[in-house]
Amino acid sequence: MTRYLSRKRSYTVFFIINLVMAVIRLGIYPNQTITFHIVIFIAAYGLFILAWEMLLLIHNYFEKLFPVESMPTKRIVIQILLTTILFTILSKALFGFASYVFGIEISDLLDKVIYLLNFLVAVIFNVTLFGTQYFYQWQRDLISKTNLEKEQAVVKYDALRNQLNPHFLFNALTSLNSLIFENQQLASDFLQQLSKVYRYMLQNKDITTVSLQTELNFIAHYIFLLKTRFEDAIEVVIHVADDDLDKGVVPAMTQVLLENAIKHNVISIDQPLKISIASNGDYLIVENNIIRKKNVETSNKQGMENVRSLYNYLSDKPVEIIDTETTFTVKIPLI
Repeated sequence: MTRYLSRKRSYTVFFIINLVMAVIRLGIYPNQTITFHIVIFIAAYGLFILAWEMLLLIHNYFEKLFPVESMPTKRIVIQILLTTILFTILSKALFGFASYVFGIEISDLLDKVIYLLNFLVAVIFNVTLFGTQYFYQWQRDLISKTNLEKEQAVVKYDALRNQLNPHFLFNALTSLNSLIFENQQLASDFLQQLSKVYRYMLQNKDITTVSLQTELNFIAHYIFLLKTRFEDAIEVVIHVADDDLDKGVVPAMTQVLLENAIKHNVISIDQPLKISIASNGDYLIVENNIIRKKNVETSNKQGMENVRSLYNYLSDKPVEIIDTETTFTVKIPLI
């Protein structure tokens, strides 16, 4: 508990309170010497610190004995009562010291006021302790919840990416098998590009973001594979501003968006799938024309939601998805 509270800040507050009390004492005991006020100020300040440290010990001991979550009302009431008794003992010691050294007499009214002040100070001190404890507990829970949700979002995105890879690899190997007999040089080039694609995925599987330039270098290899497989049935155009090349993007995000377009649309020479990759300073924009398939295999319709969920924890800007009659556009925030 003590780690949540700055001793320096606490002692500064006590010093200010003690100054206020010193001013009040000047009004109550105007005839006393400056030595009296200085000595009482120092003694009172020391008792404040002693009372606070003892309260922290009581609080920490009770927290181990029966945490406030188990019996909140009982725990708080008991701690306030014990603190009031502690403060009363310490204040009696202070006034006893003042009476012995300076001959100060304590009236019945002042005595009752002291009891009331001790109770009020005990309440304030304990409210500060419990309030601080609840605040930091809430903060820890919030951070834990946020981290858990982020981890779940990352897992979902990785699952989406991993779901694409076997399907993509199967198609790539099928294409490679045909090329080996038709065009061995192209087959060799295809295999080199395929190895670069998978090397990129392996190298960046545990990295949150890469530069857009790095991502585009990767996607060039991936586009080569697509063009080899679909030839003129697919067109991919890239128009990315130079100023955006150093900004961040999730690794293989562009591949996920391209695969999404391929998975949901018919691809043919008569109706080529046209995909553009662009940027506008804040977003990476991937857009394709729509030639929808009637049935989409292996689609759980959660792909874009997983992308959205991931970016909720990576950027203040949301993922934007625009689905019209003729085009499908996904805008990914640049980080």
